[in-house]
Amino acid sequence: MSSARPLAASTLVLAAALAAFCGPPTAGADAYEPALQRFAGTYRYVGGDAEIRALDQAIDEVVSQMNFFIRGIARRRLRAPNLPSKQVGVFVEKGQIRIDRPGQPEVSAPADGKPITWRHPTDGDVFRVSHGIDDEGALYQRFEGERSVSLNRFVLSKSDKRVTIHTVITADRLPAPLRFKMTYERREVTNPAASIGVTR
Repeated sequence: MSSARPLAASTLVLAAALAAFCGPPTAGADAYEPALQRFAGTYRYVGGDAEIRALDQAIDEVVSQMNFFIRGIARRRLRAPNLPSKQVGVFVEKGQIRIDRPGQPEVSAPADGKPITWRHPTDGDVFRVSHGIDDEGALYQRFEGERSVSLNRFVLSKSDKRVTIHTVITADRLPAPLRFKMTYERREVTNPAASIGVTR
């Protein structure tokens, strides 16, 4: 939710706002194994310019509530890390969910929602990160930093061919949450194991 660093705000407001949000209770990874396998795979961005314009509008709505003299800086620092990646990979590996975006550090955490401490390899910012399936059946990625939080919810289409990533970012210096979404389409692959992104 996001980047690059994982979908999150940046140094002005959130030092890398890929942060986590207290979310709904979740069951263990084994209970959600079938649901996890539905998400696993590689997806390419298909939201086009429309979703980027929607992101810009969402940023403008938040930034317009800030001091005039810092709006330009805030807008740039919120926009760059939250532009869509060309593709997103979701992999289920030995009880872990790994989320991978080209040009960004990959993030792996237990599939049962247990939080881990994760340090951004470039800037050293530290987050509590958790991955799992929420009560509505969405895969979530949550990051909690010292001054910012971010929640990315991966929602599959009925056909499982598309995933929409809904992101909510909050931070001490943001006057309101930043909310936006990006849509990705599953890439077809010839290797069955790769298509479900599962390793044992």
